[in-house]
Amino acid sequence: MFGASKAILGRTGTYWEDFWVSGLYWDELGGHFGSLGLYWEALWASTPILGGPLGSLKPYCDVLGYTGRTFRSLKPYWSIMGGLLGLLHPYWDEFWASTSVFGGRFALYHPTGSPPAPPSSHQSILVRTGSAEGAPPAVHAWEHRRAEAGEAAEAELAFTAQLLARDFSNFSAWHHRGRLLADGPLPPERLRQELELVQNAVFTDPQDQSAWVYLRCLLARATPPPRLLSLHADLEDGTLAAAFSRPVLVSPGSLEASLEDRPLPGPWRPADGRPRPSCFWLCPLPPGLATPPARLRVAWQRGPAHFVTLRPGETEAWWQEPIEARELIWPEVGVSDPAVLSELAQACRELLELEPRSRGCLLTLSLLLGALGPREHGEELRRCLRCLQEADPLRRGFVADLASRAEVALELLREGAGLGELRLQDKALTSLPLLEHAALTTRLELAGNELGALPPGLGGLRRLQVLDVSRNRVRSLRGLPPLPRLEELRLDGNRTLGAGLRVWGAGLGAVGGA
Repeated sequence: MFGASKAILGRTGTYWEDFWVSGLYWDELGGHFGSLGLYWEALWASTPILGGPLGSLKPYCDVLGYTGRTFRSLKPYWSIMGGLLGLLHPYWDEFWASTSVFGGRFALYHPTGSPPAPPSSHQSILVRTGSAEGAPPAVHAWEHRRAEAGEAAEAELAFTAQLLARDFSNFSAWHHRGRLLADGPLPPERLRQELELVQNAVFTDPQDQSAWVYLRCLLARATPPPRLLSLHADLEDGTLAAAFSRPVLVSPGSLEASLEDRPLPGPWRPADGRPRPSCFWLCPLPPGLATPPARLRVAWQRGPAHFVTLRPGETEAWWQEPIEARELIWPEVGVSDPAVLSELAQACRELLELEPRSRGCLLTLSLLLGALGPREHGEELRRCLRCLQEADPLRRGFVADLASRAEVALELLREGAGLGELRLQDKALTSLPLLEHAALTTRLELAGNELGALPPGLGGLRRLQVLDVSRNRVRSLRGLPPLPRLEELRLDGNRTLGAGLRVWGAGLGAVGGA
């Protein structure tokens, strides 16, 4: 019957050939496509070659109903159904009026909510599925809606608004709405409309996470491109070090370095020695570069060039970009309007007066305070994170890492902090982020924290001379990259640290007890 069905369908032309090709997916999924052969004779009998009256639409409904009952959660079904809907779009009046659409398992839904009318294109008729009335649509149904929306995106946004008006916890509707919005930052008017919808949701149910997740995704739609933060040329080590704002993978030609207009042969390598994206990259300097002055030029992917100059009598030279406070904790909202962020922060404060243990609100307010300026809101930021740790014990590790990021950011922004020392003693740090902003530090104080290991990113601190990691939980120094200028390493108080200290510490000027 399979072969006969193919021959019959082939008589209808290339449209059905495309249908047949897509049907092969069903054959691969267990041969169930062959079961549809029972319907092909009736399907053919109900209509002449495409272009004439279709007659009864029941066979189409039976075909779609059969596949829907068995495979409605599988993506190939939606490909087949999309092809059928495209063929039937001149006959929507009859199709809409059919009482057995999709075998009773599916229903057509007009996104405007108006009475059925023949649309100009099948794209304005979208499909909503469910195993029973009121059941949530399957994942591939959402994908199909997005694929068919086209110019009807506003109608789809109205549809999601109707769903959310009935149930603000409909995470699929929030996700669908976010995918429909254009990429990149939203225009101010559209952003305010979305924020008003979110505000209605969070004040209705502050403990539900769906709207909070949508809000954070909505604000974080403008990931800044990576850029150079600092350069350091060291004659003693024979390397040129570059620090980036976020991990990058340097490919040939993406990071250009030259000495007096002569390209450096390279190659660039990550400072931690691992073949993966990194914030720190090193390039060997030419062996003959022993007599300054020498002017080095570095540019990242046709961006602005930066220079460092080695002068007579100097063995190192550096350049560093000023630290931007707004990009330390939540860099994705760096392009957002500060006035909008302030309004959101105030709304979160008002909600916390009513629901002081709302996890989504506490997390969102913490991120907003970091985006508005950690130094100006330091104490409120710490207070929010402490409350979040108590309200959300299942994510204690995540919150602890976020608190660590906040503490490092506050220290980087401390008045007087610069090329000298970075003091982070007794801050309960569980991780050590933002080292790319401290690439030129010479002294790093980490005593009395909760660090279980030294991050590989330390290999990017090429000027580091003193490292104090006493009274932590460091277990091993295995894999830690060498630090060419390190003179003193303190590791006393790390009781679980093994004998690897003596091997790694060979040649240091002074080493603390283990």
